[in-house]
Amino acid sequence: MAVTMEKERKIITQRPRRIIYNDDGVDAQKKTPEEFINMRLRQLVDTQVDTVTFDVFSSDNVAAYPSKVVQIAGPPSHPYTMLQSGHDPLAIAVKYCHGHGIEFFASFRMNDIHESMPDNNRRRIADWKRQHPDYLLGRETDWERYPWSSPRKWWAAKDYAVAEVRDRQFQVIEEICHNYDVDGIELDWWRSPLFFRPTLDLQPAENEHRDIMTEFVRKIRNTTEQAGRQRNRPIIIACRIPMSVQRCRDIGLDVERWLKEDLFDIMILSGGYVPKAMAPSVRRMAQFGHRFDVPVYACISASFMREQYASNEAWRGAAMNVWQAGADGIYTFNLFPQESDPRYSQMGSPETLKGLDKIYAVDYIVENQLEGDLRPGLVAPGRLPVELQLDAWIGVNLPIGEDLAANAPAGKEAHTELSLRFAGMVAGDQVTVTINDNQFAEVAPTDLADHKSDSAEVRLKIDPHLLQSGDNEVRIYLKSMRVPVFPTPEVRVVLEQLDLYLKYE
Repeated sequence: MAVTMEKERKIITQRPRRIIYNDDGVDAQKKTPEEFINMRLRQLVDTQVDTVTFDVFSSDNVAAYPSKVVQIAGPPSHPYTMLQSGHDPLAIAVKYCHGHGIEFFASFRMNDIHESMPDNNRRRIADWKRQHPDYLLGRETDWERYPWSSPRKWWAAKDYAVAEVRDRQFQVIEEICHNYDVDGIELDWWRSPLFFRPTLDLQPAENEHRDIMTEFVRKIRNTTEQAGRQRNRPIIIACRIPMSVQRCRDIGLDVERWLKEDLFDIMILSGGYVPKAMAPSVRRMAQFGHRFDVPVYACISASFMREQYASNEAWRGAAMNVWQAGADGIYTFNLFPQESDPRYSQMGSPETLKGLDKIYAVDYIVENQLEGDLRPGLVAPGRLPVELQLDAWIGVNLPIGEDLAANAPAGKEAHTELSLRFAGMVAGDQVTVTINDNQFAEVAPTDLADHKSDSAEVRLKIDPHLLQSGDNEVRIYLKSMRVPVFPTPEVRVVLEQLDLYLKYE
């Protein structure tokens, strides 16, 4: 039976999942099952969403279901009204998804830290955490002592070196596996990737920490296999992890060893905080995961698809890059439409993205300004900002997930325009731009007052035949015609934005 069950798990693991939809579970605050379903789940029916991962906690160690292991959400700090009226949001979500042919995974944030923040978030901290401050990586006063970008500010993270922390997390997972008809579980190691004390100072975890986590995940696999045999249907394990094997090791996760030991089945990449130009990293991790016959999904998060990148066009570009990089599907985070959303009927296949307008772009992120609990998991090579050097070339990689001209719908043509935005330019500055060694004329940025530093934009019409599916090298040469003064002023020009607009007309 054990061999048969393992084979069945392998078959289910390879099942196509076009889009995996992460639901953070807060919709369980609704009063009635109908309000709950209407909030986020009904919109997924008849779309490309094949799997829902549903967060079972209202906050860390406070259950959004009638748990017998941990504290149950309730007023005033956890107003999960459905629970108080006798409804089980988790059971309702499982039943609704299964009734509409959608796979359901219970999701566990392995170290949620939202209670670190003052006001309402801090009031939501679990009684268990208050009773055992020695189980945490910090103290409440750390919020005032450290800056936003320091991991130490996020004091409510649990210390996984403490056996009681691992035991409690395991008990919750065990309870769900044995009491709910879930198709799988998600171990979300990315929200937030703080597990051991060296990480507080952005130092790598030690071998003993990785051994601790491997034994912990091995124990989880054993309980999912046991529960699967009891119900005669496997339980799949998905892991959401940083987007490099080394970064995983640095925070205490030996994912290569986990894969060699067959400890999880599906790999989900990153928090989606730099999703627009992540194709090279996705490509490397997809090749890595596929060596072990593990499907790989890449996360796009609404948290960092903002302003012009909140558009459908920008989401399509990010999704097409994921497909071109060899991933097996899309994973969305913090994207919760209240009405039917075309993105969930488009992003789940290169074919349904083909011929649609898009924005391809390079993300802007300054690592030492990022929220501190996320920094240990961040993998973001080749991103903006990039400082230009006077009379020198600098290069930026722009991933493009398709052959733009070939994908034009019948009767239409691809039209592409490159937009570059610079900080620190003044009148008299000029840039020369090349794409894949095709050079364009020197261009002076628009809207600059005489000798006044400002944000400036350069826009170039590009022949789409000059752009290729995959990596595209954009090179920029800065020439300054500034009026000389004494002493010679410092020339500091920074590329802050790089977007390629694709329209089919």
